[in-house]
Amino acid sequence: MNRRLAAMHPSLTLTYQGGVNWAPTATTPQTGWTPLASNTGFFHETQIDLSGYALQDMTFFPSAVGVQDPGVYRMLPGAASTTSSLYVLDLITSTPIDPTTVMVTDLLGNMQGPGMFGSDETFETILYGLFRVFAENSTIKIPNFQQLQRSQRFESGEPTAADKLYCYRIVQISATGPLDAGLSYIIVPAARQLIAGRITEESELVYMQRLKRSYELANQVRAS
Repeated sequence: MNRRLAAMHPSLTLTYQGGVNWAPTATTPQTGWTPLASNTGFFHETQIDLSGYALQDMTFFPSAVGVQDPGVYRMLPGAASTTSSLYVLDLITSTPIDPTTVMVTDLLGNMQGPGMFGSDETFETILYGLFRVFAENSTIKIPNFQQLQRSQRFESGEPTAADKLYCYRIVQISATGPLDAGLSYIIVPAARQLIAGRITEESELVYMQRLKRSYELANQVRAS
């Protein structure tokens, strides 16, 4: 059976409140967005339920993945700021992750993306990964426009017998210089993560081996 699965993430619109505090604007709900532990960004998490297929001993084979996020990324830094940028990470995994560790510590701190050398995440659990960098471009006549500077995909495309997929959208905020309380703001458009593939039944031995591997990966403990 061919299937197209989707994970929906709402838009993120914030106003700077001073210190390390950002707050949703009054007109835009931020359902499900959570601050990173570092207080330097936000993440949204949702899940795709595969338990019905798992109960039928079936495996999901991904064939195409992507993200749709029509809209404009914007950020107004402080009047004294010289640069501003947004780091956006879209992930679909078969095991849960710690968004702060993955984005702040591993990716931006140690330059170790999920599943890369030195990362605690296992490459085969990453069904979709997209890392993008947006930076201010004042020459374009869109107020506080953040232009795409780098885009890099990374995913294993491995089949999975997991009973759910974990879908993340992580936004890291960066600015050189002070922000202006009540004035500085961020707009990130809503997004839809798509993963198409085939649900099929494998031989009993292959499926049992895949289940065993899925169980091992789901019970891994991140190295401290």
